[in-house]
Amino acid sequence: MTDETLQPTAPDSYFTRGVATDGPDGPPAFPPGWASRATLPAFAAAPGITMQSFSGGALMANWVTIGPEQAIPVHQHPHEQIGVILEGGMELTIADETRTLRPGDAYSVPPNLPHGGRATDDGCVVLDVFTPVREDYAALARAAGT
Repeated sequence: MTDETLQPTAPDSYFTRGVATDGPDGPPAFPPGWASRATLPAFAAAPGITMQSFSGGALMANWVTIGPEQAIPVHQHPHEQIGVILEGGMELTIADETRTLRPGDAYSVPPNLPHGGRATDDGCVVLDVFTPVREDYAALARAAGT
């Protein structure tokens, strides 16, 4: 990729508004990073649930693999959470509403709202995104070698 490919091509398009063409105003808030799920170490969050985490400054992406019929106990945390079902299925309860989710379905959980669920009989893989970073998961990821 050359410097030319990083330059906006349309001077006033949705994607280029606010893009600095003369360089950054200062150093980035955190170093940019790259990851492949295939190389991220897995750690066990609970029996039947493994995770792989990747963090930026205030965001954490967390691939969660949940075994068939495995329950996720009702819990809450101070983090905002958005999830997307990538494989399999899950019955998820957020507050008092329960839905069965399949690949391509997404959900959001506001901070401190109780939620929990159960994987369907084929298990599931979910991509959860948290802000701020879940330090408990970050510590487990570091211990696993991330």
